[in-house]
Amino acid sequence: MNSPKVKARNNSRRRIKNLSTAIAIMLAMVTLFQASAKNNPDSERRISAMEAKELAEIEAYFMDKDEMSLEEAILLEIEEEVIEEVKVFDSQGELVASGNPSTDSSLRSLVNQADYLTSFGNNKYYRLAE
Repeated sequence: MNSPKVKARNNSRRRIKNLSTAIAIMLAMVTLFQASAKNNPDSERRISAMEAKELAEIEAYFMDKDEMSLEEAILLEIEEEVIEEVKVFDSQGELVASGNPSTDSSLRSLVNQADYLTSFGNNKYYRLAE
């Protein structure tokens, strides 16, 4: 009853079982290796720390108000040099007073009593009501 064909069948089945077992073990090892490689918390912490550092630098760059650009510095100087000129007219349209109200107290009191008409450039025009 021991025929050569029966032994060949049993040998091929064992080989297939052994090969299937080896492939299953290899797939399990590869899956475990990939799962452990993806869940490395140290690399995630390093990346988030680097991102936090970069974000802090960007925020500090935009929040830094001490340094002005050249254009801002020039505009600030021009605004400081601009002297406000005020002209006050009476109800008939005659000029009563003119000058800088920050230096002249009588002109400042006239401006406080007058109605604002318009402004043109650095000049502001007021009219005294009767």
